[in-house]
Amino acid sequence: MTHPSVDLASPVQFLKGVGPRRAELLGKLGIQTVRDLLNHFPQRYEDRAAIKPIAQTQVDNLETVRGVVKNVSVSPMGRTRKKVFEAAFADKSGVIRAIWFKFPEKAYLQRYAVGTEWIVSGKVTVNKFRGNKVIIHPETEEADIEPGDEGAADSYKIVPIYPLTEGLIQRALRGIIKSAEPLIEHIADFIPDELNERYKLPGLAESMAYIHSPPPDADVNSLNEFEDRHQKKLIFNEFFLVQTGLALKHGTARAKIPGVAMGVESALMEKIRSVFPFPLTGAQKRALGEITADMTSDKPMSRLLQGDVGSGKTAVALSAALIAVHNRKQAAIMAPTEILANQHYKNISRALGATKVRVELITSGSDGKKEAISRAMSGEAHIIIGTHALIQEGVDFHNLGLVIIDEQHRFGVRQRAELMKRGVHAHTLIMSATPIPRTLAMTLYGDLDVSVLDEMPPGRTPISTKIHEPEQRRRAIELVRDEVKKGRQAYIIYPLVEESEKLELKAAVTMFEHLREGDFAGLRLGLTHGRMKSAEKDEVMERFGRGEIDILVSTTVIEVGIDYPNATVMMIEHADRFGLSQLHQLRGRVGRGTHSSHCLLMAECHRGAPGWDRLKVMEKFQDGFKIAEEDLARRGAGDFFGSKQSGLPEFKIGDILRDHRILAEARKAAFALVEEDPKLAKPENAKLLKAVKENWKDRFELGEVG
Repeated sequence: MTHPSVDLASPVQFLKGVGPRRAELLGKLGIQTVRDLLNHFPQRYEDRAAIKPIAQTQVDNLETVRGVVKNVSVSPMGRTRKKVFEAAFADKSGVIRAIWFKFPEKAYLQRYAVGTEWIVSGKVTVNKFRGNKVIIHPETEEADIEPGDEGAADSYKIVPIYPLTEGLIQRALRGIIKSAEPLIEHIADFIPDELNERYKLPGLAESMAYIHSPPPDADVNSLNEFEDRHQKKLIFNEFFLVQTGLALKHGTARAKIPGVAMGVESALMEKIRSVFPFPLTGAQKRALGEITADMTSDKPMSRLLQGDVGSGKTAVALSAALIAVHNRKQAAIMAPTEILANQHYKNISRALGATKVRVELITSGSDGKKEAISRAMSGEAHIIIGTHALIQEGVDFHNLGLVIIDEQHRFGVRQRAELMKRGVHAHTLIMSATPIPRTLAMTLYGDLDVSVLDEMPPGRTPISTKIHEPEQRRRAIELVRDEVKKGRQAYIIYPLVEESEKLELKAAVTMFEHLREGDFAGLRLGLTHGRMKSAEKDEVMERFGRGEIDILVSTTVIEVGIDYPNATVMMIEHADRFGLSQLHQLRGRVGRGTHSSHCLLMAECHRGAPGWDRLKVMEKFQDGFKIAEEDLARRGAGDFFGSKQSGLPEFKIGDILRDHRILAEARKAAFALVEEDPKLAKPENAKLLKAVKENWKDRFELGEVG
């Protein structure tokens, strides 16, 4: 029973059983108010009536058992001697072991004390050495209720399992949510009645109550597949709300902004194509045609140019920049790192060397920065390339007509908006070498027009990718040495600059000395990382480009924009710590010449560990779009780019891959509704307008940025 004075907007601390300490823990889950609490949805369900005796569990199945801890151990494993935590759970029928590769030792020894009883869930496998049943990194919940005790029903019905944070247990969170459930009836359904009827959606209050407290006869499999009609209602609501916001900002707002139509004649396009020493691919020609059509219209272009690593996005972007310059407008190209900005500056300057087009570089560490800013402001500079320094105070443009944002996901929404404001209704081209699945593009960019480079220029060689277990390190070292003997070069990537005892990760600075004196003694090694001064990084990269360095030891600062055809080996340490899309970006730094190339994924885990299956995706696929789909499926949209970077509200229950059909329907319905009622001024849409504003909050005005 909730207190009469508690409502949906009340701080969650005022609910029975919460208090300051639990309120702090709930805050870590993004739960501040009672409304937030009720929108914290179960991630799965357990049918406690179907708990199996351990002996009856099946290998390769997801199983739930109830057992008492018989013994625990912390022991080194394999040649790496990395510690693993193991606990044996037993019931009357047998024993099953649980293994954790990542764990806080002291906390786990206290948590899984011998004699405590637990409900354990996860995929059952077999230990290949001992032959016994094992669950790796299971979900566990203390089962401290005996049948017949008060609250015992909790262990013998369909139980929701919620995302947690350290210090909060499932039963406590379920109890808190239960106390707030009477307030569900006060949550207004913003979906117009006509849409609820068209899509046969149940009521909002009914659906929320159902998924927090499923009845005993609910289909647990349907719930776990997110196929239940009550879940679909909540998913539709969530998608519809975001798509309505995108429709309002991207559709109607952009349509009212006058653009600057540019002239593009066939002679100009021939002249532009002559700048490149290679013919454009069919995909490049198609994308350039779409961009040209945008730039010649009276609406400002707002287009995403997607392409895999090495697909030739820069050539297309430069062509667009030259169209702007021909029309007496400036083009600005903003890159996320100084290394990438420098690479663009050198390549574009070289390509335009025989023309009168003036190219300038503005980064925090570039020489002649003050003079370059002056030329950008006076109009002497035609194409201005830089980092976030382009949006610093004191940097302005004479007549900015085209904004090109490279590797856009590495900039915050506000940074993109700031550059776009420097031009009056400037055309905008956003580039991404991280292939974005269509479902994510629909959500992340609303109705942004999309051009895809799905064809690779001739000459790119496939890259042999191989995972190496810790014991196979010597084999990888020999492969690198062999390539250097052939006159080739290599990259070795580390995730950190300096050693971190907490994470036990090898770091670039520490390992550089070790490698130079040990595994690669006698070879020429160079070091680069993000904390070095720009001049130092430039010098190292220039020496690498001249062939004076055999092996470049680096952090992910070289993830994008590095193009050295003689580099044929990419060796990535702690590969299991990287996201798949980032690994694919790093791999794309090799295979850029005619020589066969290799990507060596140095894993700190073994077969069967959580990170191993993820790395197998890299062995299986070269296609960045397929890898992105896999990455998105594993990490979720929130982590793929980061909700803070995307500027979009988080999804609490919807999954854009799993629920892509609902997303498409919600998008179609939202855009149709906004087209019919562009300001949501009709009385029946009042609740929807209020919900959109609350959901987008301060991001609402940024919707048009993409």
